[in-house]
Amino acid sequence: MQTVYLNDKTEFGSMDMWEMKNPNRYGTMYGMAHKLDLITTENVGDYYVFRSNSDSNKLFLALDSRSQMGVALGKLQADVSKEKGFNFKPTKEKIYIKISEQQALNIPKFHNLMVSVQVYGVFLQNTSNVAFLQCELSGFKATPRLNFDACDDNAVFP
Repeated sequence: MQTVYLNDKTEFGSMDMWEMKNPNRYGTMYGMAHKLDLITTENVGDYYVFRSNSDSNKLFLALDSRSQMGVALGKLQADVSKEKGFNFKPTKEKIYIKISEQQALNIPKFHNLMVSVQVYGVFLQNTSNVAFLQCELSGFKATPRLNFDACDDNAVFP
């Protein structure tokens, strides 16, 4: 696994992707020679946990697509498109990263998050020929937005 600390100059290049041996009835999975662990270096404050309405009842962490992670995943999609010619859906306002039930319970509300996302492949849907990055939250660090213990001896009260 290759760890990548994200910044403005992060580039990915070739992913050395190959078609997995066991496609399912919905599409084909492509693996990466090196799985990526993308780690933010900027706090994410605009997020929420989302449960899908489908029968699968999957959980996702929704992040702003203009966040550091959203921009990095967009760059990764562009590089994979160049390499394999895949068509990804146009970027929307939010990106959704798969999380476990335990992670959903542990992610606090109203905090700043630093997140780590593992990217392990691309799924190509048969019916629409649309590709999707396969990724999941591998870790996070939460810090409160406010520090109530901070003391300002120079505070002036009316």
